Amino acid sequence: MRIHQIALSGLTAVACLGLASEAVAGGRNAGSLLLYPEFDNRVGDVSVLTITNVDDENSVDVEFVYIGRYDEDDQTVWCEEFNREETLTPNDTLTLLTDVHNPQMERGFVYAFAREGVDNPVLHNGLIGNVMTFQGFASIEYSINAVSYLGMDPTDNGNGLRDLDGLEYETSPAEIQVPRFFGQGGMFDSELILIGLSGGRSFVTTVDFLIYNDNEEVFSSEYTFYCWDRIPLTDITDVFDNTYLKDNTNHDLLEMLGAPGIETGWFRMTGAIASSTATSIANPAVYGVLIEKISTYGGADLPWESGSNANGKLLARSQDGQF
Repeated sequence: MRIHQIALSGLTAVACLGLASEAVAGGRNAGSLLLYPEFDNRVGDVSVLTITNVDDENSVDVEFVYIGRYDEDDQTVWCEEFNREETLTPNDTLTLLTDVHNPQMERGFVYAFAREGVDNPVLHNGLIGNVMTFQGFASIEYSINAVSYLGMDPTDNGNGLRDLDGLEYETSPAEIQVPRFFGQGGMFDSELILIGLSGGRSFVTTVDFLIYNDNEEVFSSEYTFYCWDRIPLTDITDVFDNTYLKDNTNHDLLEMLGAPGIETGWFRMTGAIASSTATSIANPAVYGVLIEKISTYGGADLPWESGSNANGKLLARSQDGQF
C-alpha cells in the first residue's frame, strides 16, 4: 500500500519534534548518580554531555566513569574504564565534548556520581544531566536525559562499587517498557541501546522481550549481549519487521491510524540471566533506550519503568560480579 505523502511528511515532522523535547511524564528527580546511556567518540560523531548541580548552596565533586565497549574500528575493548573528576559549584553546569573529556576513540556508556575526596561517594541529590549526539555538528541525531539514581546512603560497603540496591543508591527498574516502535524496513531503521547493570565486565546478559503488535498479539524473544551494546531491532527478532508484522500476524488493518501501511507495536523487557565463566546472576538489572531512526532523522527518549530490581552494581570487574 502506498503511504500518503501527507503521512510521510507528518512522520518526518514527528521525528524532528522528537529531537527537541526530552520531557518525561511525571517528571524526574535530581540524584546522586547519573547514568548516561551512550557516548560516541568515533570520527564524524560528536557527543555533547551536560551535568548540572541544581543545589544552590553546596558545591560537589563529581567522578565520571567512561565504560568503553568498542574502539574506533568497532572492535571490542572489553568495557575498559576511563575516569575524570570535575567540581561543580552551586547552580553550576558543565557541558563538554566527550572526545575531549575522554580522548580515547571509543563508544559505550558513562556514569557520574557525587563524591568527596578519593573513593568517598557522598549523598548529593542535586545532579541532573543530558547527552546529545550530533553527526559532525552538522545535524543533531537525538538527545537523551541521563537516568537519575537517588542517593540513599552512598557510603561504600567495601566492594568499591556503586550499588544500585536501595541501600547505597535507588534501585533500577524491574521492567523496561517502550510504548511504541515502527515496523522496521524502508525508512525505518531503529536501534536499541542495552546496558547490563549486574555482573560487570566478566558477564554476558540475556534479556527477555515481550513484543506486542497493534492488535494486542504478543510474541516473545530474547537477546544476549556483553556489557553495553547498540543493535538494530531486527537483530533481536523478525517480529520488529514491518513485512513480518503485516504478513504473519493478526494485525489491525486500520492501524497505524492515518498511515495503515506502517505497522506499529510496543515492547517490554526484563533481565533473564547474567553469566560469567564462574557464576550466574538470575534476574539481572538492565536498562534500555530505543533510538528511533526515520530516514535521516533520529529521536530518543527514556523508556517507562516498572517495579524494582536491587541487583545492579556499577561496574564489577571480578568473575563473581561482586567486586
